[in-house]
Amino acid sequence: MERIGKTGMWVWLLLLAVSCTRTEVEEKDLPPHPAKEVEAVFNLNVLANRPLQTRSITFTPEGTFEIDSIAPGITDSVATRSAVALTEGDESLISQLWVGQYDASGNRVFSQYISPVTGTTVNLRLKESGEATHHVWFVANCDDLGEIATETVLKEHIFTYTSTAEGLPENRLCGMTGMWSGVIRDNGVESIGVDMTRTVAKISFSYLIGGDGFSFKPSSVKLKSVPDKIRMEETTTQLTDVTYGEYTGESSADGATMHWYLPENRAGVVTGENAATSEKEKTGRGVSNATCIELTGTAVQGGVTYEHVTFRFFPGSTDMNDYNIKRNHYYTMSVTLKGIDVTDQRITVGTIPPIDTGGLQPMPAGKGGTTGLQVTARPGDEWTIKLPNWLSALLNDNIPVGYGANIIHQGPAKIVFKAETANPTAQQRSFSFQMNVTGEEQNIKIVQEGSTLNVGSAISLEAASGSEGQSSFTLTKGLNWRALLSDGWLSWASGDLATSGDEATGGEQILKVKAASSNPYASARTGSITVEGGEIGKDAGLKKTISVSQAESTITCPTQPVEISAEGANDASSFFTATSDLPWKTAVTEPNGWLTLTGQTTGTTTTNPQNVVFNVPVNPNSEERTGAIIVRVGDESKGPNGEITVIQKESALSVDEDKTIPAIASLDNTFIFKATKGLSWSVSEEMDWLTLLGTTDGTNNTTGSDQTITYSVLINPNESARNGNIEVKAGNISKSITVEQAGSTFSATGGEEKIATTGGTTTGSVKATSGLAWTITPETDNDITVSPTSGSGDVTLEFSASDNAGSERMGTFIVSLDANQERTITITATQTGKDTGAYIGNLQVCLTDEDSSNFGTASTNCSKSTKEGKTGWRLPTKDELIIMSNNKNTLQSMSDFTAFVGGYYRSSTVDNRYSNAHFVYNILGNSESPGFDHVIYPVRCVRNKD
Repeated sequence: MERIGKTGMWVWLLLLAVSCTRTEVEEKDLPPHPAKEVEAVFNLNVLANRPLQTRSITFTPEGTFEIDSIAPGITDSVATRSAVALTEGDESLISQLWVGQYDASGNRVFSQYISPVTGTTVNLRLKESGEATHHVWFVANCDDLGEIATETVLKEHIFTYTSTAEGLPENRLCGMTGMWSGVIRDNGVESIGVDMTRTVAKISFSYLIGGDGFSFKPSSVKLKSVPDKIRMEETTTQLTDVTYGEYTGESSADGATMHWYLPENRAGVVTGENAATSEKEKTGRGVSNATCIELTGTAVQGGVTYEHVTFRFFPGSTDMNDYNIKRNHYYTMSVTLKGIDVTDQRITVGTIPPIDTGGLQPMPAGKGGTTGLQVTARPGDEWTIKLPNWLSALLNDNIPVGYGANIIHQGPAKIVFKAETANPTAQQRSFSFQMNVTGEEQNIKIVQEGSTLNVGSAISLEAASGSEGQSSFTLTKGLNWRALLSDGWLSWASGDLATSGDEATGGEQILKVKAASSNPYASARTGSITVEGGEIGKDAGLKKTISVSQAESTITCPTQPVEISAEGANDASSFFTATSDLPWKTAVTEPNGWLTLTGQTTGTTTTNPQNVVFNVPVNPNSEERTGAIIVRVGDESKGPNGEITVIQKESALSVDEDKTIPAIASLDNTFIFKATKGLSWSVSEEMDWLTLLGTTDGTNNTTGSDQTITYSVLINPNESARNGNIEVKAGNISKSITVEQAGSTFSATGGEEKIATTGGTTTGSVKATSGLAWTITPETDNDITVSPTSGSGDVTLEFSASDNAGSERMGTFIVSLDANQERTITITATQTGKDTGAYIGNLQVCLTDEDSSNFGTASTNCSKSTKEGKTGWRLPTKDELIIMSNNKNTLQSMSDFTAFVGGYYRSSTVDNRYSNAHFVYNILGNSESPGFDHVIYPVRCVRNKD
């Protein structure tokens, strides 16, 4: 239930005192009982905690110290505290009460639950017991127990205890029990005292941290193995079917105090082989689920960090083997942490870090070099290191250990190793030893660097002999040394510099060399100086080389090429310079065979330029050509070489622009070409209608001026122009000129007027390029005759005919060219005749039918028809077919008129009632019908009268 403020509580108690009646307290229904009820007044007395001897523990690296009282002032010095403990009033407060009366046989006579309870005096109406002794049980702050039939069952009743995570009762009340035993007479019971005993224990725990070279950072504080069940009657053993939990506490590097309440935990007293002989051995061995305090965190001792360090304490009596936590007992414990005592079994170190060798640097090669190491051994663990003769040590900054001696120590320590002698070799020397601080062997190596030999930068000499250069070396002081040259072209420069010695200075020493000969190669050549120190010939680490390079020899030719005209030149010259005192020669490679060397071609280089003389012929090409004279110096295959570049201008060839000539035959056509002087030349063509005349080639005799070529052509018989190419070649240069001959003209006309019916003539004409021959065939057609039937050029034609007794007639003639049979022209001449056609007004009806056909064919046949010597024929309209039907007797009575056939004739009139249909008409039957275009019908053409 929630607590009420003090003022409110007093008001509430006064009201109850004035107005409380028995009906306001709950009484369970009881079966009929022969005894009568009597008044009973009990005074409840809450017993004080029964404290065991309090304990104080101090942990140090040297050992653990315990006393049986709290260290003076420790609780006052703790800066951090946990949740506030219950006040003494809260610990003794009775808020609710269950009362049960049991007779001498242990059977329930009466039970009552009272809530809330005010004060410590309880007025009850119990049952008279006669002379028998009855037990009256009081259970406070444990809710209503209901009707428990027998006293035996009551004593064995189990309560479930609930608390906060910090270890305070969840209802902030302590459960209590008490029992009165006596005779209840008819005059009642008055002012009888009953002692109430708390069912829980109380533990107070405080800790402080401090100590030289030691620190501890808590990560957790826990009270472990806290049971969650309480038995009504105190027991001497642990309960079964219990869940053990844990409480948390405050974790602070400044220390803390915390208070916990918990049910009794009778873990037991250990005897026999598991019994501890000192508090350091009190680890819970021999019992199970014993309540303990665990303080876990990270410790730093002796410069080493230890992870997961746990201090474990078992609160209880002064008997080191007693693990019982009893009800209504108050246990106090204070702890001061100043170090880790490795002999204390209550301390566990979860993680021992391996020795960190990351900072273990190699010592210098010289005497006196040092390196440091932190040993991370578990506090109290002993270890030994046997030093070699060249190594000494300083332990924890103040304990010297001589070279070759033993280091013997316990726990973590700082070691500084010192080299007592210099390293006599170029290789590292080392001392290794084994350490086991984590349960696994760890190999540790102390290393001293090897002695060193360093050489200076490489030496570069010029290509010419006599060039000098220098470098240096630095060797560990006191070592003997020597320097050797690798090649015969190297020698020591004159002077007083040493090339060997018994003792190096330790500083920079100079070596100086010179080139004994010029470098014959186009690339640098290299040699070396070998410097050795210490045990010469035995230690490769004290042997090094200094590279000596001699620059490549060079040749320099003019950067600008020698320019020669296209006509060529004799005794042209150039020059080159090269590294002195080397052999040289010149040559022309195969691709440059047009160059001819004429002067000196071999010799020995000096400091002066060397001349090169050569001839160049005419350039046969239209492109500039470049040649090279190769100059090689020194070694024939690997020596430097240069090129003297010769550029000869390109030769030129030009021709006239393309020619256009008329279609007629001609003999005096010409064109001009011009080429660089001295070239061989030729002119050619591949046309059957053009012929070159005169000289058409020559050898090395182009004049450099205009040269004329003549050619003839035949007449062009074609309507279109024709062309061809004349190719001119000078040297390796070719150019062409296109000759285009115009196409010839050719046209003809027939009779200009019609020949009269009675006979006569009319004229036409042929027009053609002069000299172009032609013929006309046939001479007579349809009784009309043409004259002449052959000729050339322009000619007038005459067409003649005799009397025409028939209809109009036409003669057709073909005019063709003799030279090109594909060129033809058709001409005609017409003679009028007597008109015998069939007419209805201005409509002429063809005398005969066309072939029956579909609409498309019928339309085409009519439009192409020339029947009766007439054109312009077409399909009749529907209305014209009706006219023809109405006049069919007249038409069919005419001479030469072919009678109409039965059936429908085609018309050109569209029948819009159907798709793809034109009307058809039955001329003989005077009826119309739709005529689909794909259907075959008879056809009679018509035309309009001229």
